[in-house]
Amino acid sequence: MNEHAKRFKLTLEFDGSRYSGWQKQDDARTIQGTLLKAATELFGEQVDVQGSGRTDGGVHGLRFVAHLEARTDTPPLEIMERLNGSLPWDIVILESKRAGARFHARHNCIGRSYCYQIARRKMALGRDFVWQVVEPLDVERMQEAAAALVGLHDFTSYTDRQVVKKKSPLVMVSQCQVVATGDLVLFRIVGSHFLWKMVRRIVGVLVAVGKGELAVAEVQQFFKEPVVLKQHTAPAQGLFFERAFYDQEELDGFLLADKLRPGLFR
Repeated sequence: MNEHAKRFKLTLEFDGSRYSGWQKQDDARTIQGTLLKAATELFGEQVDVQGSGRTDGGVHGLRFVAHLEARTDTPPLEIMERLNGSLPWDIVILESKRAGARFHARHNCIGRSYCYQIARRKMALGRDFVWQVVEPLDVERMQEAAAALVGLHDFTSYTDRQVVKKKSPLVMVSQCQVVATGDLVLFRIVGSHFLWKMVRRIVGVLVAVGKGELAVAEVQQFFKEPVVLKQHTAPAQGLFFERAFYDQEELDGFLLADKLRPGLFR
């Protein structure tokens, strides 16, 4: 990018239902591709947009962070307003701030959190943002299994084999919560990074534990003896990229203070 270009930190909210994930693809609609198209129309060809991580197709964003690099003197607030005027209804810029020349939404990110919503009854409203599981769930067993996921582990079982051939399967998980509230079971995981489909497979495994199909001891054994868990992949519509963290103090405060609440939208 040209030395005169400026960087801006963008915080996005998006409904991922119509998109094939974050990363730009030539043959599919994506969040990054849509945002890049809008930015190019505003600032010309010399623009770049990078995100804090990839998401699977159909996954939503609550406070997803990206950076925009462009040659412009436009103030951050005006950039947000102009982009929002060009973006489709299901992508919104919540914040726009100037960032340092070396700020990178992905490389500088030290932690990420995802949330998942499970509905314990059939839902007419909000059904596009939950996984409806009508069978009884033992939430205490799910909580016990979730606790076993905290720490540095080999998550080979929770992704596809071609992924671990290219990158390390070791992931540090700082927090893994399961909370029941009314008709919902809410799940949150906070980690250094996440492998492809990892969070959705964790949720699927926890639901299998809640149904009595898997034992907590089996979940722990998956770290030592990798297995194929493709059949336990939870559907994408219940998953939300919640937060990206760039400061250790902020991350520590979040882990200590923030609690899961119904509906996630706050």
